Amino acid sequence: MVNELFNIKPGIDDRANAIVYQISIVSSAFSGHIINSYDLTYKQHVRLLLITVAQQINLIDRLLYKYDYENRDLIIHRVFIGQARLISSLIPQYYEQGSLDFFSDKQLEYSQYPEIIEKNDVDYPIGTLLWEFGEEIAKNSDRNKNHQIIMQTIGTYKYYYLKNGEIMNFIKA
Repeated sequence: MVNELFNIKPGIDDRANAIVYQISIVSSAFSGHIINSYDLTYKQHVRLLLITVAQQINLIDRLLYKYDYENRDLIIHRVFIGQARLISSLIPQYYEQGSLDFFSDKQLEYSQYPEIIEKNDVDYPIGTLLWEFGEEIAKNSDRNKNHQIIMQTIGTYKYYYLKNGEIMNFIKA
């Protein structure tokens, strides 16, 4: 279904909906892998889902800033709302406003890292946005500075976004 969403050049709402869908798929797949590999508690799992969603929103924001600055605010606003509603429907204790607050806080936190990555061929891009994402996930998993989790995070976001021609073409619309 994602392929079908990305084969068209829709309007702002359709682009935002497709991005919300992509974020949900990546969050579910990645958090499921981390949970199976590291035996996380329910609370850690919920927080991991929130963290990965917030990180992807920030990653998309940085990509839109670079490739579609004109529509960036409109798309990100809709993605924020859509993802907050989705999270609050799946996890009722994270009501919509709480989800929005969490995502906003993470957006501010990660905006201090302007580069997505320094170079695609760098294995350990310490101090970059993707490195910080990995550290946050490792910390949430009680494995502070665990390079394996950090590298899995970097690899996941590179695979699903930076090296994924379908979504990059969609973002560059």
